[in-house]
Amino acid sequence: MLSALKKLVGSDQAPVRDKNIPAGLQSMNQALQRRFAKGVQYNMKIVIRGDRNTGKTTLWHRLQGKKFIEEYIPTQEIQVTSIHWNYKTTDDIVKVEVWDVVDKGKCKKRGDGLKLENDPQEAESEMALDAEFLDVYKNCNGVVMMFDITKQWTFNYILRELPKVPTHVPVCVLGNYRDMGEHRVILPGDVRDLIDNLNRPPGSSYFRYAESSMKNSFGLKYLHKFFNIPFLQLQRETLLRQLETNQLDIDATLEELSVQQETEDQNYELYV
Repeated sequence: MLSALKKLVGSDQAPVRDKNIPAGLQSMNQALQRRFAKGVQYNMKIVIRGDRNTGKTTLWHRLQGKKFIEEYIPTQEIQVTSIHWNYKTTDDIVKVEVWDVVDKGKCKKRGDGLKLENDPQEAESEMALDAEFLDVYKNCNGVVMMFDITKQWTFNYILRELPKVPTHVPVCVLGNYRDMGEHRVILPGDVRDLIDNLNRPPGSSYFRYAESSMKNSFGLKYLHKFFNIPFLQLQRETLLRQLETNQLDIDATLEELSVQQETEDQNYELYV
């Protein structure tokens, strides 16, 4: 299990940047590592979900500033990277952990070398990092739920999985492959009807819908701005915790003052 969890580490190599990627998104290269080493104000976790071949991994690469790759290579297990993201013009250092989630990964057999004897342990498969193995919503601050606007079954995934997102987590539903709009079978109204008809309790977080094309970076600026919502929620939670701590400190100080009032230090006759 430990060997599997150690795989949740992003690449340290600096990517080739696409000029269409919003400037606030950068991969965790060595310069960012040095900056993070000086202290991070906020750690934010964003989860990308969707059916196979909806563009999750391509978005994951795009958020790192990498160029579009036409070839489709199925992702076998969850992969995670860290990027630096800015809220508007603030100086806050925000480390964003982006998860490219695979619902059911492909297990790998241990030991690819020459098999000299029939060892049953060699036949064991290494557990794949997938949504069945990990609770991907644990400590999650935001979700990007992707589907292909030209494939009905990828929208069925949204119908099935969207209600499972914790109610406190904001979600951006992303209709991908907008550059293939002439073949679309899912209309924007279909998605908005789904969102409007979700039975969410009062106080639930926000749902937004947008469309995208990983091929030409359409929609990435919208997604960059959507990240403001999970960040502001995280910031508010942090401030509320600080206020609670502040009140506890005030109460403790008042108690200390009450106790000290009865000590010899506060007796003037003894003081002089």
